[in-house]
Amino acid sequence: MTNKTDYYEILGVDKGVDKEVLKKAYKKLALKYHPDRAPKDKKEKYEKKFKEISEAYTILGDDKKRKQYDSFGHDASAQGFGGFESSGGFSGDNLSDIFKDLFESHFAQNTKGYTEQWGESSFRGAYNTRAGDDLQYGLTIDFEEAVFGCEKEIEIRKHVSCDSCGETGAKNKKLEKCDKCHGEGRITINQRTPFGIFRQVATCDKCNGEGKIPKQKCRHCNGQGIVNDKIKIKIKIPEGIDNDQMIRVEGKGDAIKNGRNGNLFIVINVRPHKIFKREGDNIYMNFPISFSQATLGCKISIPTLKGTKKIKIASGTESGTIVRLRGEGIKNVNGYRTGDQFINLKIQTPKKLNRKQKKLFEELAKSE
Repeated sequence: MTNKTDYYEILGVDKGVDKEVLKKAYKKLALKYHPDRAPKDKKEKYEKKFKEISEAYTILGDDKKRKQYDSFGHDASAQGFGGFESSGGFSGDNLSDIFKDLFESHFAQNTKGYTEQWGESSFRGAYNTRAGDDLQYGLTIDFEEAVFGCEKEIEIRKHVSCDSCGETGAKNKKLEKCDKCHGEGRITINQRTPFGIFRQVATCDKCNGEGKIPKQKCRHCNGQGIVNDKIKIKIKIPEGIDNDQMIRVEGKGDAIKNGRNGNLFIVINVRPHKIFKREGDNIYMNFPISFSQATLGCKISIPTLKGTKKIKIASGTESGTIVRLRGEGIKNVNGYRTGDQFINLKIQTPKKLNRKQKKLFEELAKSE
């Protein structure tokens, strides 16, 4: 009987978990305890832990071996499977998919590499095109412009391609072979790990993967291929946009040499309206009516976003009565629906009365 720690306990999962949860638990621990991330004084501890969790996943990640382990525990080796050999190598399932995810995540934090190799297996991650920085711009618009949409022109300072050198960074656009990568555009980095030597191919940092560098630098951009300049951009404001919402303008952010432009994000600030208050797609307003209008009932003209609309006030209306006008609110920015308008009727009590008005109220008081 062996005294080895339970594999489920090593991976921090319950015995009945599915393979996907098991895989996620392994990847999380493998990234945490990868020897390349170990502090100098904990290198040996990390290597031991990494081998331990890898051994656990080798067994539990295989349906047949997991079934035998669940039945016999670590003594299952007597039933015909061996998970982790004394030499430190793996037998059984090929873990290349796991290592692919693991090392792509690991190397992505340190380099721009796109190929890693382990022994005879290799895996290739997607090489992401370099992109310029995203930019943010605050734009203030009127309430009506937010409701009905509009077009605005803004001026911003940003990085743009240098016209003088055509973004090459070279005087007269003349380039020569990069002396660091010898025109290949990439360099090779070898890294030793507990599993052998991993070879990573990374983008050359001198020529940024182009394989060529300027023979003489362009004096306008100092060889960068990019200059800082003010440009004007037209922005289409969609109907129904609200305060603090954001508009994404594709490719209008900072330019970068031999890469794609970043994006521009417009943060909207809406000026408040004198009458209407917005909540979502609905609008609210207070409207004063006289004591006699509330008592006797009447028809009144109410301002809406699209003009005026007559509504009927019932006799005996009390102050604070809410009237709802369906579909007179704001069209949703995504086009789902149009909100409503809510009118809060406020009865105005007269503060000054002439002699005739006072007499009428006195007679009314006597009748009550």
